[in-house]
Amino acid sequence: MIIVHEESAPGLDIKEPFKRTLKVLLSPLINKELKSIAAGLTIIPSGGKSDNHEHPEGEMFYVVSGKGSIQVGEEVEVLIPGTAVWVQPGTSHQLCNDSDATLKILWVLSPPGREKAIIDKMHKT
Repeated sequence: MIIVHEESAPGLDIKEPFKRTLKVLLSPLINKELKSIAAGLTIIPSGGKSDNHEHPEGEMFYVVSGKGSIQVGEEVEVLIPGTAVWVQPGTSHQLCNDSDATLKILWVLSPPGREKAIIDKMHKT
């Protein structure tokens, strides 16, 4: 069993214009017994957003708290607590917090990989 609490998970604060906090909860790079997934949190302040990007891993998002929207390709959908979204590998996507509260989203990568960039940047700061 692996247990990680948000408070103790390694994190990275991204500055404007895409201000947010990224936390890696689970990764084969941190937890050697993991092989097939990585998971973490994206925490976006009111009015913030992620960059519009794509990567070779598929990504699942689950809204823990707050409200916002996600753009996947040309589609835009509203995000509220309890919403789950799957983004196919290689598909552009962007998270936006257009509410007054913080937006907290759990992400899961399958297969793992992209979280390495977060972990690498944490070690450079």
